[in-house]
Amino acid sequence: MERWTLGNDNLQEGQESKDKNKNIDFTLDDFSENINVQNVRKKLSETSENNKFQKKNNQNREIRYNTIGKKIFYIFLSIAAIISIYYIFKTFYPNNNIHIKIFNLKTKLYRSKTLPENNLLITGFLLNNNKFPIGFAKLKSNLYSSKNIILATKYVYAGNFININKLKTMSNVSINQALQNKNGNNMSDLEILPQHPIKFMVVFLNVPTGTKNFSVNVSHFYVIKKK
Repeated sequence: MERWTLGNDNLQEGQESKDKNKNIDFTLDDFSENINVQNVRKKLSETSENNKFQKKNNQNREIRYNTIGKKIFYIFLSIAAIISIYYIFKTFYPNNNIHIKIFNLKTKLYRSKTLPENNLLITGFLLNNNKFPIGFAKLKSNLYSSKNIILATKYVYAGNFININKLKTMSNVSINQALQNKNGNNMSDLEILPQHPIKFMVVFLNVPTGTKNFSVNVSHFYVIKKK
């Protein structure tokens, strides 16, 4: 095949037309083949990108489903824990003070024979108004200022009672240990029958200055179920 060269203007008209047609036909075929190759490469590239995008979407969807599944699992686990705690609370602390009466409260300030401190003695009775026995009844007592600010708090178990004369000779540690006896004197706090009142006492050692009022409430107790 002949090629065009600069300054070659003497070619015959027919030959010029023939050579031009040859060059044009060759160029178009070559361009067409290049376009086809480019299209194939473009489609392959698009297919590869689509596959990568689809794979990434699938991975994100799987992670999202796993996250949602974990959240649902923890929600059900939390609900089950709350229900369990509720029934345990209802078993061991049924209605708290509603069916237990504290009455005949008395107070007395005294000093021990060894320490020059003003101690406060609170005595009273606990009555079980439930239809079932209870045990290990624990009491909470607070001392308040004239503005109802809590100045001191004491926890004791019902059924413990110390004679005032003996109380004056006991150390502070011995008093606290005696009033923390879960079973009570003569096992009186082990099983408190309905309508059978038992004694209790609270001792505040070295009463805070400014004490004006006090309170005594049931902190908790256990239900005794008969078989």
